[in-house]
Amino acid sequence: MEKLFFDSAHGISRRTFLTAAAGTLAFAGMPGFAKESFAADPQSLVGKYVQMGVTNLGATLVVPLLDAPHSFPLNLFKGADEAEMLQAAGTQPIPGSFNVFLIERGKERYLIDTGIGTLFPGKTGRLLEALAEAKCPVNDVGLIFITHLHLDHIGGLVADGKPVFPGAYVYISEAEHAYWTSDAAMSASPENCRVVREILAVLDASLVAGRDPRIVLFKPDTALTKGSVADASGALSSRRGTDIRSVDLSGHTPGHSGFLLEPKGKSGPQVLFVGDLLHGAALQMPRPDITIDYDVDQDKAKARRLDTLNRHTKRIPIAGAHLPFPGVGLLESSGKGYKLAPLGAK
Repeated sequence: MEKLFFDSAHGISRRTFLTAAAGTLAFAGMPGFAKESFAADPQSLVGKYVQMGVTNLGATLVVPLLDAPHSFPLNLFKGADEAEMLQAAGTQPIPGSFNVFLIERGKERYLIDTGIGTLFPGKTGRLLEALAEAKCPVNDVGLIFITHLHLDHIGGLVADGKPVFPGAYVYISEAEHAYWTSDAAMSASPENCRVVREILAVLDASLVAGRDPRIVLFKPDTALTKGSVADASGALSSRRGTDIRSVDLSGHTPGHSGFLLEPKGKSGPQVLFVGDLLHGAALQMPRPDITIDYDVDQDKAKARRLDTLNRHTKRIPIAGAHLPFPGVGLLESSGKGYKLAPLGAK
């Protein structure tokens, strides 16, 4: 089976790629991704609310949203032979999903990533349906935190050549943005890079007169704030604090970022959104040394995963973009690896 999808090292096969006239990007098919994974029709696209404590703005909630069911063929993974990986996972293809996370704080609504959007003709992501089920209008989303610029994380930002979330600031890692707008990225992954740049261009072109830039760039280990913009001296000015801190999880992509949800005062429960630190939990939990084709830097991605899982075992819940829905759980040691204990609603 051909394994290319949006592989950062190789780009997208030209025969799978087309550019729609309205400026939205679509794929006629994506080899390497199980097509039958879209057939599932779950009763609900919204996971149980996970309450994160009480702040002066009211209860903070993490709401898992199912953009689409999904699975990963075993031949995408690297680090062991197929028989060894199958023994560790106990199944193939490896179950997963496309997850987006909604954070509710009082009247504020934030998103972690935006799913695949309209990138699958006839098999589009269902984020907007999930948001409607969660009673969150798109106009209510004020901040969107992007873990990285792979298309299954930013596809939901744009539709029909326009931003899907017209009032949202979109936070992207400085290193990630620099990579996908570089000559090196265009050379290594021309088709994928064009898609990313077109989505960014739609966001850049949608500015309202007098408004701050829609795209906000950030560095690792930064407390992120709404409307943070660089002044003439390069210093960031802030209007309003959030409880989101960026975490360096680079390796999967050059600027791959996690986001740590911290209650005000940094006391109480937390959640670490890990993006694509893990793809196939059934395999990479017991064997965190296993990587996937999509990791730009295989060694660094493995090191980040091993370090992050070790540091957060039994500490705080993690939320993953491709963990089986609802994609949130508490890490526990299990043999030489880990397992993910589900969280119940509080």
